[in-house]
Amino acid sequence: MSMSHIQKGASPMYSTTAFQFQPISKQSAVSLYEDDEESERKPLTSTSQGLQTSHHATAMGTRYKAPFSAVTSSLRPSDPRILSKGNEVDEFGFVALPKETSYHANNRQIHQVLVDNPAAHLHWTAHLEFTQNKSVDELTWDKISPLIPKSDKVHCLIKQGIPHIMRCKLWPRISGSLSKSIKSNLSYKDILHNCWDEDTVTTRMIERDLVRTSTNNVFFQTINASGVNRLRNVLRAISWLFPDIGYCQGMGMVVSTLLLILEEGEVFWLLSCIIEDHLPSHYYNTNLFGIQVDQAVLVELVKEYIPDLHSHFETHSVEINLITLNWFLTLYSAVLAPRITLRVWDCFLYEGSILLFRIALGVLSINKDLVLNQGSSEGIFTELSNAPSHIEDVEQLIAHSYEITESLTDNALQEMRTEAAAKLNSAVNTLGTPYNPRPSEQARRLGEAKASWFSQWFGYGGSVSDKAKNIAQTEMLEDLRKNIAAIVKHFGGDTRLDVSPDYSFESHQRDIENFKEFSRNRPLRARALMDFERHDEDELGFCKNDIITVLNQKDEHCWFGEVGGVRGFFPAKFVLLLDERSKLYAIEGDDRVSNEITTLVRGNLCTALRKIFEHGLRRPSVLGTALHPWHFIEDSIDHEIKEQFTQILGRLVLCKTFRLDEEQKVLQPNEMLFRAMHLINASHDPLNISADVKLRSLICAGLNEQCLHMWFATFCQCTEVTERWYAPWSFIRSPAWFQIKCELRLLSKYAFNLSLDYEVNPSTHSEPVKQDVQDMLIKHHLFSWMS
Repeated sequence: MSMSHIQKGASPMYSTTAFQFQPISKQSAVSLYEDDEESERKPLTSTSQGLQTSHHATAMGTRYKAPFSAVTSSLRPSDPRILSKGNEVDEFGFVALPKETSYHANNRQIHQVLVDNPAAHLHWTAHLEFTQNKSVDELTWDKISPLIPKSDKVHCLIKQGIPHIMRCKLWPRISGSLSKSIKSNLSYKDILHNCWDEDTVTTRMIERDLVRTSTNNVFFQTINASGVNRLRNVLRAISWLFPDIGYCQGMGMVVSTLLLILEEGEVFWLLSCIIEDHLPSHYYNTNLFGIQVDQAVLVELVKEYIPDLHSHFETHSVEINLITLNWFLTLYSAVLAPRITLRVWDCFLYEGSILLFRIALGVLSINKDLVLNQGSSEGIFTELSNAPSHIEDVEQLIAHSYEITESLTDNALQEMRTEAAAKLNSAVNTLGTPYNPRPSEQARRLGEAKASWFSQWFGYGGSVSDKAKNIAQTEMLEDLRKNIAAIVKHFGGDTRLDVSPDYSFESHQRDIENFKEFSRNRPLRARALMDFERHDEDELGFCKNDIITVLNQKDEHCWFGEVGGVRGFFPAKFVLLLDERSKLYAIEGDDRVSNEITTLVRGNLCTALRKIFEHGLRRPSVLGTALHPWHFIEDSIDHEIKEQFTQILGRLVLCKTFRLDEEQKVLQPNEMLFRAMHLINASHDPLNISADVKLRSLICAGLNEQCLHMWFATFCQCTEVTERWYAPWSFIRSPAWFQIKCELRLLSKYAFNLSLDYEVNPSTHSEPVKQDVQDMLIKHHLFSWMS
């Protein structure tokens, strides 16, 4: 399947009445498309898509002076006067705003004419001739590879700018969208047929915003304008392909700008490629989580690259994300003039999302003096809002953006995004959002779409390439390793502990035996909840969070203990007994003391494990509810203990009644797993807590009990259940689960004291001392029994 096949007769075009698609005339549909096969057979020295009919060539380059001269020929009217209606219209179809209108990008700098550099056209033609032409015949577009390989030479040409006349052919090839469309088993026409009769909240939102998207462009000003139906089709197709996204207003501005340059089908594939391959996950989702992460990263980059500007923002309490979020959301199409936006997109489609940060820092740096001259937050916000519209020299913007961010790399950006995502998760209490700093596939798999009715009914997905599976598994495993290493580092990297994973089969067999080993004569210890000053020799003074060895508990109000070789009496209500099991308590693992462990575990580790649990999870059935790893875990636990339910329940009752587990570990890992699941359900269900939070609480319970790795093995070894819930190529059903278990075993070497109700009742984290404890500070009352 070729791009020309998709577009030539790709879509019966549709108009909308009461949110229902209805076919329009065949003649009208054909008029929206140029014969792309003929266009592909054109030589590189010739222009394509009719752009040559309305521009003016000079020694200084090709100048697009006439109205509509820079838009695709199928969109351009036969008589420009019909659309312009006497208004001053530029080469992209934008109407000049009144002179009294404030100088802003929406005015589109209409008097700045788009000019193609003839040297750039020559350089691109020479490069493509040298690298793509394998015959003596004249090079035509259909002989050029659908995907132009990345190289230093191509990058240099991209930074110099793609000739506007070549963008319609080079953008799909440098972005990967043409290759994606060719490999897809589903054409744009098929996708339109799948979504053409939908009447949903999303389609209504799209319909409502059609004429609001680009109000000063004649192609999108009215419901009957020639570009509106194309905009409708592309947005509906995207909302169908990415059901987790649906529709986001920022996409409308991007699509409307792309439709000025490319044909409808090409815009669809290009936007699909941007969402899947160029932007991180959750960029256009309902909560815009991905773009919020990028705004947090941008603040850190401003602090690093433009420190004086960051200090100015801090002094006046200015949050730049209130302004810059729209820059990223619309990929600058809403704030930069079209001729500048297109140059930015040349680089963006080649480099990916790192370019968004380069341009943002470039714009801020160029306007730095104007912003620093403002002495109030209102003035700063005004200058930030107008900063993009001050950019007139696109060459200066590109050169300066690369110059100041020369040290910024993709790897560094990914690390900053991961850290920012964890912090944002903790701050907004949405921990565990499956954020991926690398671009990821969020769409309905195009290879599965033709059998979508079958997969939705029976819950089975289609085939996934071996390469895609291996890449996904490798990235998830590396992410898990990285998060485990961060936790080990947080605990101080105790040199007495072996922090290298043991992948031997013998280690797997020794797990239960090692779990049962513990110190029966270990002393009872407690953590101080507050400072207690020592006044007499028989008292024991300590500071908050000191670890106290409890030697005597005979009196319920006053205990005898030792700290740092000093012994004495202290109020029992001033301390909290530690549930240490076989490991000594560590402050680093207590989320009531260390906020960092919350981010490392609930923000990072839980996210990495959830990705592993979600990998290969069956798709939801039409007749059932959405599938979630927590439901699989409940099913696995019930299946695992069903044959010994009475015995396990009896042991749990004994433990609770006689508090046997405070003295030693009398429960098996599967029994502790069963107890943890029921405790979590009992505390979370009455408050309608989500399955995401339950999963994170269970992981915390596994860390507390130092048997998370054995719980994971229990899930993976429950073959009957895993076959129902997971595809054969999933992590859970592959031999790789054993490697994950070995990685998780490292965490059993450390003592965690994580609250299972951390996200259920945050107010309990402060550990206030009871009111009546103050009375016990009176020594005579506290120790009167000793006299």
